[in-house]
Amino acid sequence: MNKKIYEGKSRDIYQINDKEIVIVATDRISIHKVLPYLIKDKGIVLNKIAEFWFEKYKDIIGNHMITTDNKLMPKQFQSDEYEDRCMLSKKVKMFPFEIIVRGYITGSCWEEYKKGNDICGIRLPEGLKESEKLEEPIFTPTTKEIDGRDTNISYDDFCSIVGKEIAEEIKKIAIKIYSNAHEFLLTKGIILADTKMEFGIDDDNKLILADAILTPDCSRFWNKKNYKIGHCQQNYDREELKRYIEENGLSEDVINNIPSSILDGVEKRYKEIYQIITDAKI
Repeated sequence: MNKKIYEGKSRDIYQINDKEIVIVATDRISIHKVLPYLIKDKGIVLNKIAEFWFEKYKDIIGNHMITTDNKLMPKQFQSDEYEDRCMLSKKVKMFPFEIIVRGYITGSCWEEYKKGNDICGIRLPEGLKESEKLEEPIFTPTTKEIDGRDTNISYDDFCSIVGKEIAEEIKKIAIKIYSNAHEFLLTKGIILADTKMEFGIDDDNKLILADAILTPDCSRFWNKKNYKIGHCQQNYDREELKRYIEENGLSEDVINNIPSSILDGVEKRYKEIYQIITDAKI
């Protein structure tokens, strides 16, 4: 039996040997904490979207993915319950940062901007409106904290921690992937507002992409047809569920009585963005 070494909000990680792990994408859903609900096929959507992008950008940078083929998994993961949910991956030494590339001013970036604050040391021009496209994508690294409260840091601080050469390479690759994905998705009627990436070093001492990439859990996808500057956009993710909980609170009564229509809507949006990106259905 392979040992589970990590249980996150939506994924479990099993160590296979000194060089390989299996990442299992589950149907768990979280808003501040894991909720007592499963979103049907969410794990499959996340796993297959990540596979799509890792394959698409493998010539820009290598990644940790070995295979998602169920028949090639360790025997423990060949049963139907794991079908399309597993990624056999190289074990990687991860940098303790999340790299967020932002092409539009939204989310926490918008909240900081309204307060007059810099964004990771970047001073944005005055007069921007919510959800407005930035002149150029910005590179905004954050630290990964144990309590889940990530902290923005400047590019200069990022350089001082990881080294200037590695920092420059990560920044160049991250912005290139964001820009390419943004243009690709525009042809499908989707705006990629921002996205999070994580990087690591493999056994050959090469910089690679790891964790996940360009999924609904780490990106904001907007419908281009409905896009309007000046207000918050609807994302292809758990946004409606998050809004419901934030409006009603995290009491046990609220958590245990979330309307099925909201949960069904989350499932629908995850599957819809998967189909748009990959031209496939689940």
